[in-house]
Amino acid sequence: MKILQLNLNYCEAADDLLMQNTRKLKLDLVLIAEPYRHLDTQFRELDNTHKAIIWSCGKLPFQGVVSNREDGFVAARIGIDSIRFYSCYAPPSLSIEQFSKFLDRLTEDARQYFPVAIAGDFNSWAVDWGSRFTNARGKVLLEAMATLDVVRLNIGNTHTYTKRGASSMVDLTFVSSRLTRRSHS
Repeated sequence: MKILQLNLNYCEAADDLLMQNTRKLKLDLVLIAEPYRHLDTQFRELDNTHKAIIWSCGKLPFQGVVSNREDGFVAARIGIDSIRFYSCYAPPSLSIEQFSKFLDRLTEDARQYFPVAIAGDFNSWAVDWGSRFTNARGKVLLEAMATLDVVRLNIGNTHTYTKRGASSMVDLTFVSSRLTRRSHS
C-alpha cells in the first residue's frame, strides 16, 4: 500500500502537485492537513472542521469510517490488514487545555484498534523529533503517544514546514509497532 501524508497549508500549487503526484506515484491513500480545496470524490472523509482528510485514491475502498465528526481528526479502516488510519490537524491557536482534550479524544479512539497509523500536523515541538526545544504541546503529545503501542516514523532532521526562513518539524506520523517492519520503502 502506497501512502502519502502531507500538509497543503491551503496552497493551490501544493494541491496541484498533489494531484499530479497521486497519479505518478500510484498512491492508494493520502492523509491531508489544511487542504486547499475539498476533493470532489466520494472516496474521502473529512473531520468536522474540514482541515483533516483521508483520501482513498487507489483501488482499496474504505472498510469502515468512523470519527468523522470529530474536530481535528478523522479515522477510517482501509487495506487488507484493516489498518485504522487517522488524519489529524491541531491548529496552533488551540490552548494547551484544548490540545490536551484533542489528544485525549484521539488516543481514546486509537486505543480501541490495532493496528493504527496516526499522521498529521500537530503544531508541536520536541527534541525527540529534531526540534531545538520541547514546548508544552510537544510534551503533551509525547505523553499521549506513549499510551499507545506506536512508534514515530519521522527520522532525521528533515523539516516538514518551511516559510519565510522559518522551519520546523510539526508534521508527524506514528504507527503501531507491528507495522514498522513493513513501512520502510
